[in-house]
Amino acid sequence: FIHKLEVWWIKDQRIHNEMLITDPRQIAMLRTEGIRQLWIDLDRSVQAPIASTVAKRTIGRTPFFQELDQAQQIFLQGKPKVLAMFNEARLGNGLKLDYMMDLVDEIAGSITREPSAMLSVARLKNHDDYTYLHSMAVCGLMIALDKKLGLDEQELRRVGMGGLLHDVGKAAVPLAILNKAGKLTEEEFRVMREHPVVGAQMLIEADADDDLLDITLHHHEKYDGSGYPHRLKGEAISLYARMAAVCDVYDAVTSTRSYRNGWTPAEAMHQMLSWRGHFDPGLLHTFVRTIGIYPVGSLVRLASGRVALVVKAGEKSLMRPCVHVFWSLHAQREVKPEELDLGDSFCTDSIVGAEDSTLWGNVDLNRIWALEVA
Repeated sequence: FIHKLEVWWIKDQRIHNEMLITDPRQIAMLRTEGIRQLWIDLDRSVQAPIASTVAKRTIGRTPFFQELDQAQQIFLQGKPKVLAMFNEARLGNGLKLDYMMDLVDEIAGSITREPSAMLSVARLKNHDDYTYLHSMAVCGLMIALDKKLGLDEQELRRVGMGGLLHDVGKAAVPLAILNKAGKLTEEEFRVMREHPVVGAQMLIEADADDDLLDITLHHHEKYDGSGYPHRLKGEAISLYARMAAVCDVYDAVTSTRSYRNGWTPAEAMHQMLSWRGHFDPGLLHTFVRTIGIYPVGSLVRLASGRVALVVKAGEKSLMRPCVHVFWSLHAQREVKPEELDLGDSFCTDSIVGAEDSTLWGNVDLNRIWALEVA
């Protein structure tokens, strides 16, 4: 059913707005008039059978949505563990690393089953809990990057633990500085910059291995030697610390804080790729392939004027994932859901930009997915 034609004037008066297409000849008439874009009302449309062998299809839950509930539970149950770790460190008590390894294994298990679910959940943070949830997010990102690099199982657990502990030194930073809603003063920033060294000292006292010390101490080093605390450069920075630098910054810039909104993943990737000398370039490109330009669980705006949820990474292109359409910007309402593979050669729709999920409130991904597509 044609809701509106995107033209000012049509010669053939048989073609008009509010028109039901019932015959292939009507489509030919549209093409003759040079009409290349129009608005369709799916709720008023009648779906004709494409072929007798094609049955009515209902989209089931993909591995992403099957894992989503599990990933959410891991984050909910992991938060008090990380909070307790920071509180113990703030009180000067020793770190219980074995106690945290179970959480690392749970995060690693979720990412092994379906990485996009855990990474999607990791982006949803309350700014008041940022420091603790950021630690779990960086853990997940480092494990996902580790798997993309093809490192072994023991290394996977080690980098995951390193991600979880990388900011533990912030437990010694005064809460007034740590939770300040605004730009830090020069003195406050000096105190904040001490957290890698302080964290490494905590890990020494906990008898942590050298890799964990290295990640905590050097995750703020930059590839061009302009980072801190030791201004290490290039390959002098270990692989694990270079991985942590990428994952730490990505999660930081995509997280909404009390004083600013987080960037979309697409914005974050664009900016990070433009920061020459900040990251190991080869590792950063591997990270982009790990996360995707439009990660699963993010919202995108389509050329057709609709909003969709990314449900699967594109097999042929990072720019053309599989999406689940659920909203019409033109009609300003939900539409009958439709799954599109934007990488399909027959698909004429495409992504024109990322949609800011904060403007949509709390979109219930499971509810959207549960709707049937005829």
